[in-house]
Amino acid sequence: MSYLDFKPTTCRKCGNLVWDGVSASSACQVKLDTRRLNLVEEIQALMAGIATYQIHRTAGSFEATRRTAVRMGAKDPIVLATHTCYPLTVFAEEPPDYWNRKAKQTTTSDEVPF
Repeated sequence: MSYLDFKPTTCRKCGNLVWDGVSASSACQVKLDTRRLNLVEEIQALMAGIATYQIHRTAGSFEATRRTAVRMGAKDPIVLATHTCYPLTVFAEEPPDYWNRKAKQTTTSDEVPF
């Protein structure tokens, strides 16, 4: 696991689930909201002064790179915004799985045919 991998945590101020890690482009600590942005939402966030990051899959989590005009042409990117506190909405929220990496179910002894 790389030191750049993000981990789910809870925001100390608002209590919402956020991703916490180190940006691959700036090597700075950053907290990201878990909700994926489309292009219109990304432009709105940028106009409001909120930085956006494109995330890249790693073996155990993901790395985040700051979005710039050069990276705007990426095909089907996963874009997250820097965390901004908002009222707590969901209790016991699970971190999203952007790449459908659910763990495979293990078989039980009841399923063995002999």
